[in-house]
Order: sequence, then C-alpha cells, then structure tokens
Amino acid sequence: MKPIVTLAVLANARTARIVENHGLGKGFTASAGHALQAPPAVENADRAGTHPISSAHGAATFEASDPKRAAEAAFARLIAQDLERRNAAGTFDQLILTAAPHMLGQLRAALPDALKSKVIGEADKDLTHAGLDDIAGHLKDIIAA
Repeated sequence: MKPIVTLAVLANARTARIVENHGLGKGFTASAGHALQAPPAVENADRAGTHPISSAHGAATFEASDPKRAAEAAFARLIAQDLERRNAAGTFDQLILTAAPHMLGQLRAALPDALKSKVIGEADKDLTHAGLDDIAGHLKDIIAA
C-alpha cells in the first residue's frame, strides 16, 4: 500500500522550507527543492499621491503602497506556484501550512481551490528554523509523524 505523503510548508515573509512525511513514525525529511527565498522587496513611495485628470476638474488620489505586504503576497504566490507544480506531478496527498499569522493569511489567499482541499491543518508559528527532528513535535496536533 502506498503511504500517504504529507508536505508541510514552513514559511515566514522571507524564506520557506518544504518538508515531507511518508507515514506514521517516519518523521519529516527535507523535500527536493525544499528551500524558497523571497525576491527582494521593491521600495515604492511611502505616502499617497495624486495625479491630475486632464478631462475633469481635480485630481485622482492613489492609496499609499505597502512594499512589505506586497512582497509577502508575491512570495506567497511563489510558494503556491511551487506547490501547484508538485501537485500536478502527484508528489503529495496532504498539505500542512505553518507561518506567522499574517503570512499564513497570505498563503491561504494565494492557494488555488485544488490545493486548499488538500490542507489538513495549519499552525500560526514560524518553524523555518526548526530542526527536522523538532517539526513533528510542533505539528503533533495536526499529524502523527
């Protein structure tokens, strides 16, 4: 019988690791291509601006951009794309998401429905620096690894 393969995404705003579990008592191992790095954030203006409208009186206003949030959202989309490739290749059955609360929200928003249906649990903690032997203990409420 083929074991159920569970991927765990361990992410923060700058880096992500993907580890996998191949069944009860097997623990977690590093997945192929397991580390992802966020691209450098692009700095934008730090305050709202205006732009003259030639055909009307007045000006249009623009919201201030938040480069940090934009970079987090872009990184979450990059992680989701990596997971989509893995899913298309059939390399896993289940998915666990772990990240600090804001990044966890970004990951949820970036996942397509096909991947959302594979999520068996979430943990709002940054485990990017946790050792492979420690991850199972942190996720014991989600999976018996």
